Amino acid sequence: MTLDLREIATLVGATGEFPSVPVTGIAVDSRSVRPGDIFCAIVGARVDGHDYLDDAANRGAMAALVTREVPSPLPVLRVPSVPDALASIAHHIRNDFAGTVVAVTGSVGKTTVKELIAAALAPEGPVLKSLGNQNTEYGLPMTWMRLEPEHAFAILEMAMRGFGQIDALCKFSRPRIGVITSIGSAHAGEVGGSQGIAKAKGELIANLPPEGRGIVPSGPHEDYFRSIAKCPVITFGSSAESHVRVIASDTAFDENCVRFRIELDGQSVEGKCPGLGTHQALNAAAAIAAAGAVGVDPQKAADSLENAVLPTDRLRFEPMGRGGLLVDVYNSSPESCAAALRVLAEAPSGHRVAILADMLELGEESERLHREVGALPEFDLIDSLFVLGEDTAWLAEEAARRNPHLAVERLESLDSAASILSGLREGDVALIKGSRKFELERAVTQARSRAVKTNA
Repeated sequence: MTLDLREIATLVGATGEFPSVPVTGIAVDSRSVRPGDIFCAIVGARVDGHDYLDDAANRGAMAALVTREVPSPLPVLRVPSVPDALASIAHHIRNDFAGTVVAVTGSVGKTTVKELIAAALAPEGPVLKSLGNQNTEYGLPMTWMRLEPEHAFAILEMAMRGFGQIDALCKFSRPRIGVITSIGSAHAGEVGGSQGIAKAKGELIANLPPEGRGIVPSGPHEDYFRSIAKCPVITFGSSAESHVRVIASDTAFDENCVRFRIELDGQSVEGKCPGLGTHQALNAAAAIAAAGAVGVDPQKAADSLENAVLPTDRLRFEPMGRGGLLVDVYNSSPESCAAALRVLAEAPSGHRVAILADMLELGEESERLHREVGALPEFDLIDSLFVLGEDTAWLAEEAARRNPHLAVERLESLDSAASILSGLREGDVALIKGSRKFELERAVTQARSRAVKTNA
């Protein structure tokens, strides 16, 4: 997408004289500026973007969005609010888009489902999709700025950090199809438990037009979603009442994929998609439902899912030392941790090891939720548990109570975790999972390096 700077100035309400130059992108970090971008000077907790206008100019920025007067080598568009200005730009681009917009949110699985939907729709036409974690009031306008005339679909991931955020994203993105992947415990401390999460995520469903479709998980919140929807609501899950139902699934560890059979509208479809665990079959069901809402044949959508490319830091299997490793280091919540433990329990193994770090952003519910994970029956099939952080002490206590034979140890460093992983024996399988704060990927990188040296 290319917009003239003068057009942008009009859209955001900036006054002054501006050169007529093409703007081809949006950047919120001066280090990521590409020639032709407009740089957004964001004031953060520790860094003020207004201090980096020179750097942005040196990297090829055409102009800057600012909220106060500052010396600048660039043309500056002064606005009261950078997010509001970006929303105006995105709204303008969206208004000229005649294709279908699909929005995805959820406590867990939203990035995976976004990628699966993109794969299912790719044979129908070019797809614009959110990149990385560009799912906020800054990231979605960056996505819209990448729109090209040939795009037929826009698949947008939407993050939620509190009430009103998804509503704001919907106002300028105007999705026709809305997918909620799950209602879990992530961000429970910010919105007051699962009911609050359903309300905040439900802002997506409430914003869909009458001709749209809402796609939600079967379960305790589906009636609420129907009550706020102006359009039909489709459910997916494994229960007999689900409109799109997972009948069977099988995890192929050696291929890092799940084979599934799904039933909808009296039709049974089969396929496979990247990822591990029965929860991945549910993600496939959500994607097939979304593709069906656009008019794609369910079996054709199922066949396309194996072409999806998922982020490498989500749950996957790889050889490690003489054993195997389940890597899931992007983040952790009670739901995603339980899903990963189920995969570990299913893994063919002589000795199963779990390395778990705290699940964060759970607020006052943290102790209860950590204890609930520790009480899961999967720990009956796990031999060793290593924990990092403070709150996992509750998890470890419950796991040891459930399985008296479980070896439990608290780790003090990532180096200790790396040593455990690189020392896996023949037939061992280990899972490593925790919240982003713990940077568990560093332990995995160290373990890979040590394993290579050991095997050399």
